[in-house]
Amino acid sequence: MSESNNVIGINFGTSSTSIGYVNKEGRADCLANEEGDRQIASVLAFHGEEEVVGTQAKSEIARHPKTTVANFRATLGKTFAESENLAGSAAPVVDNNGAPGYEITFGESTKVLSSHDISAKFLRHIRESAEGFFGNKIDGAVMAVPSYFTEKQQAEFKQAAADAGIKVLQLVQEPTAAALAYGLGNDQQDKTVVVCDLGGHSFDVTVMTVRSGIYSVIATAHDTKLGGVSFDDMLIKHFSAEFKKKTKVDLTGNAKALAKLRGAVEVTKKMLSSASSAPCFVESLADGLDFHGTVNRMRFEILSNSVFAKLQDVVRQVLVKADLDASEIDEVVLAGGAARIPKFAVKLRELFSADTHVHADLEADEVVARGCAIQASLIAGFDAEDIDAAIHPVVTLAPSTQKAIGLINATGKFIPLIPKGTALPARRAFDFTAGTDKQSHVYVALHEGDHVIEKKEIPVEPLPVEEGEEPYEEEPEIVTTVLTKPAALIAEAVLPVSSKSVKVQVQVTVEVNGKVTLVLRDANNVVKAEVAGKQ
Repeated sequence: MSESNNVIGINFGTSSTSIGYVNKEGRADCLANEEGDRQIASVLAFHGEEEVVGTQAKSEIARHPKTTVANFRATLGKTFAESENLAGSAAPVVDNNGAPGYEITFGESTKVLSSHDISAKFLRHIRESAEGFFGNKIDGAVMAVPSYFTEKQQAEFKQAAADAGIKVLQLVQEPTAAALAYGLGNDQQDKTVVVCDLGGHSFDVTVMTVRSGIYSVIATAHDTKLGGVSFDDMLIKHFSAEFKKKTKVDLTGNAKALAKLRGAVEVTKKMLSSASSAPCFVESLADGLDFHGTVNRMRFEILSNSVFAKLQDVVRQVLVKADLDASEIDEVVLAGGAARIPKFAVKLRELFSADTHVHADLEADEVVARGCAIQASLIAGFDAEDIDAAIHPVVTLAPSTQKAIGLINATGKFIPLIPKGTALPARRAFDFTAGTDKQSHVYVALHEGDHVIEKKEIPVEPLPVEEGEEPYEEEPEIVTTVLTKPAALIAEAVLPVSSKSVKVQVQVTVEVNGKVTLVLRDANNVVKAEVAGKQ
């Protein structure tokens, strides 16, 4: 075991980046950079040989787009063909020998830098901010990656960090980090959790189970065209129409004016998270004309109805993929900067039961970085090979059972021993007393259980109608029943027992490769049944 104390968590996002750490009181927090930002804009601007990041770089987009790079994390590890539609409002994405590159203009000359180069330069500034905060060198970092990242993207991500001088202790998936930030699993209670990560440029929803402190991902759904920018686009459209109405100036095709307005509406959107109304002001928006506008939260929410509907659709999709009903979700975790919009939590609560707890206590845009910091503090003392071997219960995500495994009782009811979504390997054992004067053997059969969601419509009695009035038809009530029905027999064993009562131990084991083992034993005999690759 190695000694390492100065460790951090980094959430390197497409829109913004945050640095998490565990403070002296043992609580996870996010540090502020030199400009006081806890959320550092993932933007890199070049002033000749000088580089700037964060708020200062973001302000350069409208004025100096040819020397400013944004959205570069989205192209990391991708081909140029995959990245063509991912260009932001700053330097364009160009073909750099089949890989995405950014063409930066320096005076009369241009230079193409790869997304790897840009990411490494940006992450170097992030490391320097952390070292400036702590006053000494950073020993390592746990970094978050989206759950949809390919192995190639993860490798590029890790290499960019290494080239920035960051020792990556581990890459963890963003939903796992969010769950860690809220301490899910610390109470050792079994839970089914949905993590809704609404970032600037994507909406990622993950269903995971937490069993005995082990996390297992059941299903994921993503929409990389839906995020905080969807709300920005809606506000830009709204204020552009207002500006045109006031001044007769059309902003369509005016890239510089639209970039200025985008920066302003981001501020307006954030203000509406805590205020009932917010202004939008842009000096010299177009043709030397200033713009002053205001929008209240109710108007904003009405304008955003189509966006909220799309967000709900993604959540429904992931529940279908997970073969779960909304009533089976115990907890929902909100993450991502756009998740701070109050109506977002309201719309999510509409999808789940009243018993489902929605976690929104922490700053949504800090949740992932805090979770990474917690994980970093847990594994800081371990060597790399020990971390890879998953010696700590939250070091890695584990594969899980696809179906429940259990017994069928005398009435034909399925009794689960290992629920669906249990992390593998898994083992369950129990004892029972068997044997009577007429019983010479004990028989145990293991069955899979099919997860079934039954929906039944209950018609509503029509209300009495006055003469001349149109009849009003109410929607039928939908009653949902979730149950596990006995399915295929997967293993059985028979154990000889004495004529007198004897204690029989039953042990069920499911390996990572799906191999199921059933063992029956008493003081005199042992019987084993195995089925390879059943789960």
